[in-house]
Amino acid sequence: MKKIIGIGLGAGALAGLSAFVYARVQVTPLIAQAIDYEEERSHTLAGITGEHSHGHEVFTRAVQENVGAGVGVIGFGMVVGVLFAVAYAMVSASLSARRGSTDSRWPATALSVVGLIAVSLVPFLVYPANPPGVGQEETAGQRTVAYLALLVVSVAAVALLAAVALRFAPRVGTWTSVIGASWAYVGVIARAATILPRVDEVPAGFPADLLYEFRLQSALTAAVMWMVLGTAFAAATTAVSARTPMTVKEVVHAGR
Repeated sequence: MKKIIGIGLGAGALAGLSAFVYARVQVTPLIAQAIDYEEERSHTLAGITGEHSHGHEVFTRAVQENVGAGVGVIGFGMVVGVLFAVAYAMVSASLSARRGSTDSRWPATALSVVGLIAVSLVPFLVYPANPPGVGQEETAGQRTVAYLALLVVSVAAVALLAAVALRFAPRVGTWTSVIGASWAYVGVIARAATILPRVDEVPAGFPADLLYEFRLQSALTAAVMWMVLGTAFAAATTAVSARTPMTVKEVVHAGR
């Protein structure tokens, strides 16, 4: 298990680094444009109302964009990598118990796709990302709580329904169990989305093309992270098995 956790840490770090590099190139310029827009808008409102406020930056924007964001994204990738490794161990053990030896690439690839959907895309579709500085301070807390609540519901629903699908697959068939679990997941998310509050924080007049591009590139950043995580994890576990021929179950328990 220690070996598989180590693989998860390494793959997660690589995934986080890849996501950071992509975001630095594609997302950071959009953030700068959004911040410039908000600053210009604030100055215009201040000129109308006569109120002026000057914030003091503890760290420069360059430090935040390069050091702060880099450390944060890579650290997040490592945490996700460890959780990914734990989920992989559980899924692989279940598959090995039912089918014997399993190609480690398939569970890793499937988990990366499920992770992209359940952890990133579904919460993003209901509560799409906004550029920093865009929004209302009084609704930021409500939006954050609602987003985290939907994230918990999404991950919990996937975990529960995946366990149910694995349990019933031998009886009803893999196809039927997967389709049934998928439709159940859609129903859970649809219900949760209708219960949780909707928050529209984008101010009137904000450039629609800038908002669209920021959200698109943010979603692609998440896709890069999950794609690299799944690919690196699958490659590493396959390499371990190739050096010392082992079943998936033996790879999972190696290093205990």
